[in-house]
Amino acid sequence: MSTTSQQQGGLARGRLSTADAVAISVSILTPGLAMLLNVSGVAATAGGSTPLAFLLGGIACLALAFVVVGFTRRMASAGYAYTYVSRSLGQSPGFLAGWLYAFAFICFVPMTMAAVAYLVCDLFHLHASLWFPVFCAGMVVVVMLSVVNVQATARVQIGIGVATVLAILLVDVVVTARGGAQGNTLQPLTFAHTTKGGFSGVFYGIILGVTSYIGFETAADFGEETANPRKAIPIAVIASVIFAIILYVWTTYSLTIGFGLDNQAAFIADPAALKTVANHYIGGWAGTLVELGGILAALAACVGCVTATTRTLYAMSREGVLPSFLTRTHPRYKTPVNASIVVALAAIAFAAIIGFGFNQAAFGQPITVYYFFATLATLAVIVVYIALCLGGIRYFKRTHAKWNPVLHVAVPLAGVALFASALYGSIYPVPTRPLNATPYLVIAWTLAGIGVVLVLRKRRPEAIARVGSILGEEAADEPEPAGPPASAPDVSHTHGASADAPQDA
Repeated sequence: MSTTSQQQGGLARGRLSTADAVAISVSILTPGLAMLLNVSGVAATAGGSTPLAFLLGGIACLALAFVVVGFTRRMASAGYAYTYVSRSLGQSPGFLAGWLYAFAFICFVPMTMAAVAYLVCDLFHLHASLWFPVFCAGMVVVVMLSVVNVQATARVQIGIGVATVLAILLVDVVVTARGGAQGNTLQPLTFAHTTKGGFSGVFYGIILGVTSYIGFETAADFGEETANPRKAIPIAVIASVIFAIILYVWTTYSLTIGFGLDNQAAFIADPAALKTVANHYIGGWAGTLVELGGILAALAACVGCVTATTRTLYAMSREGVLPSFLTRTHPRYKTPVNASIVVALAAIAFAAIIGFGFNQAAFGQPITVYYFFATLATLAVIVVYIALCLGGIRYFKRTHAKWNPVLHVAVPLAGVALFASALYGSIYPVPTRPLNATPYLVIAWTLAGIGVVLVLRKRRPEAIARVGSILGEEAADEPEPAGPPASAPDVSHTHGASADAPQDA
């Protein structure tokens, strides 16, 4: 497989700085889009305690961030989840992690582009039926941005990210300075103002709030393309989570007091509460600025989701478990061009199927696409997050020189518990049609992945043995795990395969 990878040129090494890595994670977080379209879903159950729900959801993601950082300090790889799970839980679970993670981020592509299409039509007062042509045109732009120099794309994401965050912060500063409708108060950070009563309302709010944090760790997908990845990627992951927590809690606090604790029904019913508050406290131009920021943020997120997906597909295909067609990189930019085109075509097909075939009249076509793929992707990615936390417990025990039961067991287990709760809350109570089909689709995709693993183990066991074997960089400053080294194929074009990869074939 090393020969194939070399023939295709491989990924561009060391082109991304620490700032670029931070930009990638923040752009996929899409704070502009999350705060514009996601907050009302959390408020539906958390009500006036929505800021608390976002705070606790952020703490859950900090647990996962700790696990991811533990891995990134030890190794750098494209397709981080696929590699990390394979190195900790075995090749078959690793393949399934990559299988689900790539699926999730492919689903995030039509989700984010549907948001672009909806907001563009709303901002420029276009007929709603034009959403799909806007969607397709946007995908062309996304493919171009995902194929060009990855550093240039990251620079664009930085610019968009800064602009959208500044627009949100302007609203936060003005509303907080004016005290909202009834004055500043710490009541939104208590359990006293939920719509379902006490902890229960906040609990379900946490479930929905976690969706807004998904993507903070995606800088790890670019470990092979980042200079000094074992330093830069941990900084990017932690910085992204902390940034998101501060911004989300402050913004949801501004929205809560902006409507007023006695007027939460209006907050819950408003699908674009941030725009409404901006219009009321600053002026119509501010609402337009926020909506434009949401469009740019969604576009940047779509680019980030495509690039993150292609790195996972590239990592899996170069190790022989997906078609080698996906290893083809651009001769100049050294980016996975074939994988980018495949992801874009899949996104267009998915959006057409759901938007035209399973439209929810209460949502409208583009918003049906948005909610459907947000739910589907979140279910899939949460399973991967749980696997990462469980894998971290095993991996840290075998490789960490200063193993600590609190840091290396309790923290990952906290992540497992919180994400398992989020998984349960995402499927019960049963959501409305067509969202009620999403759990079954995730199960079907997982079973299909298991089928692929079984076929590969029988017909091409060497392909399964290669899972997680190729790294861009690996640490040499921590002890290797006890026991005989696992066999691995020749990957001499990389820094080598570690002996810490458990074999399950």
